[in-house]
Amino acid sequence: MRRVNWIKRFAPLDAGSVLEAVYETERWVDQYRHEEEEASRWEVLPGKEPDGPLLLSDTGIYAGAAGVALFYLRLYIADKNEKWLLRAKEGISYVIRKYRGVEDFHSDSEFLPGAEVGYLNSPAGGAYVATRLYEVTKEEKYRDFAIRVTKDCIRAGKEEEGTLTWYGCYGIIGEGSLILFFLDMYRTYQEEEFLQAAKKAALYIVNQKEETPWGGARWNAMPTEHFPTIGKPGGYFPGFEYGAAGCGFILASVYEYTKEEIFLRTAMEAAEYILNLADYSEDKEAALVRYNDTYLTDLYYLGVCQGPVGTSRLFYKLFELTGKDEYRNFIEQLTRGILSTGAPAKHSEGYWRTNCYCCGAPGMLEHFINIHKLTGKKEYLDAAYEAAEAIIGESTHQDLLRNWYTQWNRHEPESSLAYTGLYHGSLGCASSLLFFSQYLSGKDYITPYLEDPYKDLFISNVGKEG
Repeated sequence: MRRVNWIKRFAPLDAGSVLEAVYETERWVDQYRHEEEEASRWEVLPGKEPDGPLLLSDTGIYAGAAGVALFYLRLYIADKNEKWLLRAKEGISYVIRKYRGVEDFHSDSEFLPGAEVGYLNSPAGGAYVATRLYEVTKEEKYRDFAIRVTKDCIRAGKEEEGTLTWYGCYGIIGEGSLILFFLDMYRTYQEEEFLQAAKKAALYIVNQKEETPWGGARWNAMPTEHFPTIGKPGGYFPGFEYGAAGCGFILASVYEYTKEEIFLRTAMEAAEYILNLADYSEDKEAALVRYNDTYLTDLYYLGVCQGPVGTSRLFYKLFELTGKDEYRNFIEQLTRGILSTGAPAKHSEGYWRTNCYCCGAPGMLEHFINIHKLTGKKEYLDAAYEAAEAIIGESTHQDLLRNWYTQWNRHEPESSLAYTGLYHGSLGCASSLLFFSQYLSGKDYITPYLEDPYKDLFISNVGKEG
């Protein structure tokens, strides 16, 4: 039976109805905002303290005020309501007020200390959003804060034989993402120190590469003994946030600025490993890459973190740099790989009910928009509609308020909680819906995520969104 509009609640989505879901989410999150000295913070997990600081800092971009501020800046770009710009400023004011300096890039954690000081959890995320605020407002305090954070971060690192590192946790989820941050700060402020720091830290990653049985290069960016579902050493992750795709993406990004062949060559070695490891459909139209190359080899994540959404970013960057059709084709193979599983409507072991940008349908939605923009093929716009329907269908909606419960850890299905944040909570769902509404309205520029290279597809529309 074909869907018709005879009951409004079940009518097909359009830009307006999608945007209304965004506003409903904002109203839910605003209940958990606390004003402090002309700044605002938001409860990461309303009514509770989150377990541990890893990625759940109340100032970070992953789950805290910097991420909330980025959402509000996106919302301001979309509808030009000054209230949203004020909220973005308040969020970054909280980050600035809490900033302690170099010590914020030191960690006493025994578990993945590099993740605590990396872009997603540290003040670097706030500095990225402050820079976007500086571009919009031209207020020098945001520029000054971003530059100070960048220099402090560099000072906190350790020089090792011409390389730069902090704790040796060099994936996107850890300090590797600081390299992308340095590149963005260099692009914006043109301070040579920032580019040199990115280059030195990238050389550290080059030095950690290992040969693989499949050819190419891989990295032990996140040791498998730390994972509750693996618990033993010797496996390697091919994916984005803590695997080869992320390492390769970082190196390709550094090559874009330095033109030093070692970075491009090593990024291409990462791609070779992934291309050879991938499982392809019989007709070669679709592909998926296993979660780990040694353990759980029949498990396939589908989102940003370790799935096709994130992995494709390496291949898009390499396609931009080399023009090789092999890389562009693999982007579509990965995208069709997601769709071949029945996602985003159908859940599977590697796509559990994780209603967040990092691992779930919100990251897929933004990806489908990007791939439709890249190719113009209707199948990807249809997939975006399906993702938006799935996201809204997973939400809790009461009294014009909307939020999402998420099972963040795959191995803890009994824990379903409603977080507020961008990568990890309800605002990530709303943020992806906001992007979709913008896209459907023909105003497709929106303030991007640092580590999403598809933003280059929309950059020409900066300033035209009104």
